[in-house]
Amino acid sequence: MEGELMPASMDSPSPNRLRSDSEAESADKIFLTFFIFLLVKLNPKEDRISCLPEDVIGFILSLLTSREAQATCLLSRRWRHLSACRVTNLDFDRRELLDEMKDNPELAEKERERYVEWVDNALYPQYEGYHLRRFALCFDLNISYQSHIDRWIIFALAKQVKVLQLIFDPTSMEDLMNDCDPNHLPYLLGRETLMDVDVGCSQQTSCLNNFAFSPSSSWHVGLRYLEELTFHRITVEGELIEQLLANCPVLERLTLNDAFGLDRLRVSGRSLKLKYLLMTCCADLECVEIFDTNLASFTIMGMDIPMCLDKLPHMSEMSIIGSSWGFVHAALFFLSSLSCLQILKLDYVTSPDEKWHIGQLPKLPSVKQLKVSVQGYGDATLLPFTLVIEACPSLRSFVFELMRPSEMLCRQRELKRVVRPSHMYLKEVEFYNYYGRPCDHELVNYLVENAIALEKLVVNPCEEAYFSDGMKRLMEPRERALQQLKGKLPSRIELMIN
Repeated sequence: MEGELMPASMDSPSPNRLRSDSEAESADKIFLTFFIFLLVKLNPKEDRISCLPEDVIGFILSLLTSREAQATCLLSRRWRHLSACRVTNLDFDRRELLDEMKDNPELAEKERERYVEWVDNALYPQYEGYHLRRFALCFDLNISYQSHIDRWIIFALAKQVKVLQLIFDPTSMEDLMNDCDPNHLPYLLGRETLMDVDVGCSQQTSCLNNFAFSPSSSWHVGLRYLEELTFHRITVEGELIEQLLANCPVLERLTLNDAFGLDRLRVSGRSLKLKYLLMTCCADLECVEIFDTNLASFTIMGMDIPMCLDKLPHMSEMSIIGSSWGFVHAALFFLSSLSCLQILKLDYVTSPDEKWHIGQLPKLPSVKQLKVSVQGYGDATLLPFTLVIEACPSLRSFVFELMRPSEMLCRQRELKRVVRPSHMYLKEVEFYNYYGRPCDHELVNYLVENAIALEKLVVNPCEEAYFSDGMKRLMEPRERALQQLKGKLPSRIELMIN
């Protein structure tokens, strides 16, 4: 979004930045609730809501979900008509049913049929001239419902939808397997669904053979209004994604989660408006190339694949989640060329073994906020992560998190000490799930000794961890944090143990 300011911390937004659409919508709902409360309070016996002008009722309905809006038809006959034509957020989300569908194939099939009927009944008897802000399909649907999903997408595009979300979560683990029932394969997004139906076949074929991916008049005109696109567990080719990007002139956010058939993705071109790209668990993906474009934020999760990142003058935030030490190490060499990178989040599957030979990492001179996460296990060393911290000489804020603590060991041993160059600008450090193990204590000691400008240390002790006999609630980590740190830090450092 143009004019958006950088967040002040890793996890909380700056009060000075522009409001997101979701925050603005939430504020509108709060105002609306207060407004209706006043109407009812003034005269509880009179139906003042139905007396409101049609445009005001339309605005109220535009803030509701599709299920909420449909429920308003009980208020009066007048609302029944308006709720069918004034809703701009159609989020068909019935994921709350997925748990009870898991072990009951017969029920699952019935619920899918009910879902299809629900969406069809909500769409086709209505909608005159109103455009859609958001259209979301969130349920367990697969390729067996191809024709229905295609129709719904075409409907949304015809209504100039801004936010399109296809989120298909299978209830059966068998449907996640490569050799699952062919009728349960993920929905396949085809080019014909995104084409303008008025364009002849010959022109469509000509467009599909155009590898320059330039905007074409044969694509559906509704693509011109898309600002945000989410694909979760669908089959889609990388070539189609590239063509979509070229034909969605205002698309800013793209999420690809568990996408099948996506073996290669290339994002390039200064004409693209894409600023936020999130890719998670795309098992078929072999390579990602992003260069010479205006992308501001990129997240890749659960994939150790070759990446090419170059000529990204606006890239300010990068997240690498669920990857090995070797993959992250290699990725940092690409990131070192990103001159505007300020926020970096690294999520490691495991800690590197202390016997590994870890070479010098490239410098990331523009990074000011760093978050490192790793699975907490045993008493695995954390000192190799000091190399990552050292690679960010301009660091202002550092967050370290132990994820999913399990089989934690708090054995007595001599603490190791690492001598590295001083951090001149690091002022705030936060440690999540501090257990009080020697390796935890060593990392904190390193930061206290080397961050000469450190002003604040926040420690969030581990409250629960997994062991061989199950998950346990813990009190000892907080006691160890107090014993190890309270009264033992330089006076310039404010210590907070939560």
